[in-house]
Amino acid sequence: MVYSPPLLPLLIVAGAAVIAFLGDALRIGKIMPWWGGGAAIAAAISIMVEKLTLGDFLYWNSSATLLGVYLSLATAAGLTFVAFHPLPRKLSGSFTGLLLTALTGSLMLVGGQNLLFLFVGLELQVLPFFALLAWPGSGRGALEAAFKYALLAALASAQFAIGIALIYLGDGSLAVIPPFSGMAGTIYGLIGVLALLAALSFEIAAAPFHAWVADIYQGAPAPMLIFLSGVGKVAVMGALITLVSATPRLQLPVAVIAAASILIGNLLAYRAGHLRRMLGHSAIAHAGYFLAALAAGPVGTIAASAYALVYGIMSVGTFMGLSSLPENSVAIPWTVLRARQPVLAGLLGVTLLSLAGMPPSIGFFAKLFVIIVDIHGQILWLALLVAFGSAFSFVYYLSALWKPATLSNPDRLLCRRGWEGFAALGILMLALGWVLVPYGMG
Repeated sequence: MVYSPPLLPLLIVAGAAVIAFLGDALRIGKIMPWWGGGAAIAAAISIMVEKLTLGDFLYWNSSATLLGVYLSLATAAGLTFVAFHPLPRKLSGSFTGLLLTALTGSLMLVGGQNLLFLFVGLELQVLPFFALLAWPGSGRGALEAAFKYALLAALASAQFAIGIALIYLGDGSLAVIPPFSGMAGTIYGLIGVLALLAALSFEIAAAPFHAWVADIYQGAPAPMLIFLSGVGKVAVMGALITLVSATPRLQLPVAVIAAASILIGNLLAYRAGHLRRMLGHSAIAHAGYFLAALAAGPVGTIAASAYALVYGIMSVGTFMGLSSLPENSVAIPWTVLRARQPVLAGLLGVTLLSLAGMPPSIGFFAKLFVIIVDIHGQILWLALLVAFGSAFSFVYYLSALWKPATLSNPDRLLCRRGWEGFAALGILMLALGWVLVPYGMG
């Protein structure tokens, strides 16, 4: 059998997932996170090699290549990081297999050009997160978070399926090929595309589909949020880039959702009073910044891809830092964290400032890029809203950096030598980003 070259990354990750699931039964589960990390890196290399190859259902254009490589490397970094965490240690093989399954779905989402292919990718990504959020050993809050996510994600999947049916009824085709798709050419197709937009907006927690995000962020174990926020949401952003690029008529609804997300997300984050809930509500605003770039038309695709990449990096760094804290932490105990893990504390501080858009972080340049493309696309009101929302976010992000917090038992702070190395590498990547992102924008 001859395989289409664009499917090679999926075959690598899916095959590695099958082997990882067998790891626990073969009593080699402890090495499976390293095995999964190696497979994810191999998939990233495969994507870079095959970036110019077009297939019937999968394609690696510039956006898909950028996000596909990022998703693979972020999964590899996350797997290596959690290999030192006590939570997934008892079932490391199953944990790795679930994450590689989610990565398979993520790669299908960013590279798919067929609606059924995107639907399968969405399900492959969402279903593993049900188990990951309620991983054995997690608290009661994690079970509640998993239940809420399962219920609402099922509704979003059903809406996505209904949208596919309506598009096929109106257009007779399931192809999504930017910028030539005619999915919204009929009233059925237009309603179907709006249903797809609503379903994917739920997955990235854009308003008014945001009600689930704060509870999930508060209840889920921090190591799982590395992948839910830094991998899963970025993959859905890739699918949104494809959908909006193929359907220019979506630019107005996207702009409206973006504006609502920026306003609601910032206001809720300001009133959160809880670190995890603040990050969950701020994720709504970041979804708005991403959608604001997409609303600017073809040039906005570049800014949206860059913003998705930067947001993913910031999310991974933030939740890596929070993974060392007790799960019920309301704020960051900076005194203890700086004393016990100073480099990890530094990474957490840098990522929070970058999420706020502090110059000259890569978060600042990503938001500046969004403002520039909105001005170029003559959406001045949305550009002003992005600038206002970014400035307002400093209120709660700086509060998270300055708010005093105590840790009654410092021994509850997890300390792993390998984590300091990850933190140092993350800070180095951010430093390189300060240098490279401005040139990329130019």
